[in-house]
Amino acid sequence: MGRGSERRIDDRPDVTSATPAEAPDDPEVAALYALVAERLKQAHARVHALNVSVDAKTALTRQLLIVTETAKRDLPEAARRLSRFVHDLDEGHPPLD
Repeated sequence: MGRGSERRIDDRPDVTSATPAEAPDDPEVAALYALVAERLKQAHARVHALNVSVDAKTALTRQLLIVTETAKRDLPEAARRLSRFVHDLDEGHPPLD
């Protein structure tokens, strides 16, 4: 089965063509995408290293996936959410909803 026929968890078709959000022309936007991507990678590593239950890690990972999805539509909002998430981790209060 080809990639174009894959389905997402939320049952929307997977889009395989490049959109402006995936390939920004503005160097500042591209830099922000790169920064958010790197910070998301670091946050995932931190969550993986936490000494918490599997359920807690799953909940935290879901929150990071929401940030990733938000970045596709609203990069500044995703950056704010990620910043709050990391701040809570830094304070020793994992942001469990």
